[in-house]
Amino acid sequence: MKKWKILLLSFLIGGLLLIGVTSFAETKPVKSISIFFIVKASNSFYWQIVMNGAQLAAKNLGVQITFQEALAESDVAKQVSILNDAIALHPDAIIISPTVADALVPGIEQAMSQGIKVILIDSAANTQDYVSFLSTNNVQAGKTLAKEFVDLIVAKYGKAEGNIAYMTSMAGVGSLSQRDQGFLEGLKEYGPNLKIVAHQYASNAIDTATTNWENIFTANPNLVGVFADNNVTGDGLARALQLSNMAGKLVAVAFDNDPAEIDALSSGVLQALQIQQPWIMGYWSVFYAVSAVEGVGGLPKNVDTGAFIATKANMNTPEGQAILNPIEFHKNWK
Repeated sequence: MKKWKILLLSFLIGGLLLIGVTSFAETKPVKSISIFFIVKASNSFYWQIVMNGAQLAAKNLGVQITFQEALAESDVAKQVSILNDAIALHPDAIIISPTVADALVPGIEQAMSQGIKVILIDSAANTQDYVSFLSTNNVQAGKTLAKEFVDLIVAKYGKAEGNIAYMTSMAGVGSLSQRDQGFLEGLKEYGPNLKIVAHQYASNAIDTATTNWENIFTANPNLVGVFADNNVTGDGLARALQLSNMAGKLVAVAFDNDPAEIDALSSGVLQALQIQQPWIMGYWSVFYAVSAVEGVGGLPKNVDTGAFIATKANMNTPEGQAILNPIEFHKNWK
C-alpha cells in the first residue's frame, strides 16, 4: 500500500510542479479560499467517492468547501438552480460536473465573468469558458473495455462471434455517450463479427435497468456478451443476471465500482469493470481550483484522470484496492 501511495503522490506532485504549483505541503493557501462543489447526484456511490476525495484535499489544504447536489441525475433543473445559488454566494471557485452539456453553460460562463474560477469534472459542458476539465478519457476507456470484452468472449467461446447487447444509463449525458462511442469503435476493431441485437436506456434508475436487462435476456436467449455503461446499469445487470439464472453463462462487463458491482465481480457474475478514478478526480480538482485562485498560470485545459480495468484476478492487489475501494484506501492520507 505504501509503495502505491508514494507512486500516486509522486505522479500528482510531479504533475503539479510541471505546471508551476508550489509545494502545498510547505505553503498552504490561506483559509479564506472558498470552494463550492457541485456533483450530479447524492444518490450515487460514485459521487460519494468524488466528494470524499475533494473533502480530504480541502482539509489538507486548509480551504473551505461546500457541497450541494441534486438528489438524482435526472433533476437537471435542480443542478442549474444550485449553480445559480452558488454564483450568488460568490465563492473563489466552483467545481462542477455538468449533468448535461448545454443547460449549465450560462451559469458556468456567468461565474467565470464574475471572476469565480470554474473547474469542470467528469462531464463536459458546451463551452470553453472554464479553467480546467478533469475527466476520464471516456472514449479510450470504452475502447479499452471493448478489447477486454472481446478477449473474454474468445476465452469463453473460442471465437469472437455471436449476439451482444448493451445499455446506456441516460440519454444526453456526454460521458456516457463517449463511453458507448469508444466501446462501439472497439467492437468494430477487435470484434467485427459480434452483432448488437439490443440497446436500451435505463433513465439512470437501477430498477429500470434490472427490468430492461431481464427483458433483453428473455428476447435474446443466445447472447454471448453484455455491456453496461455505468454503475446504475451495472447494478441492474448484476441483479438481472442472477434473477434470470444467466450469471456465468455469458460475458458481462460494466463501468464503475459501487459495492454491488464489486460483489458481482468477486463472485464471477461480472467479469470485468472499467473503473474511473473518481476519488483522484475529486482530490485533484480541489488542487486545480486552489491553483487557479492563487493565480498559477499554465494550468492544462484538459486533465485525464485515468481508468483501470479490474478483474477477479487483480481486484485484491494494492493497485486494485486503491481503485476499487478508494475511500478506505485513502482514509489516512494527510
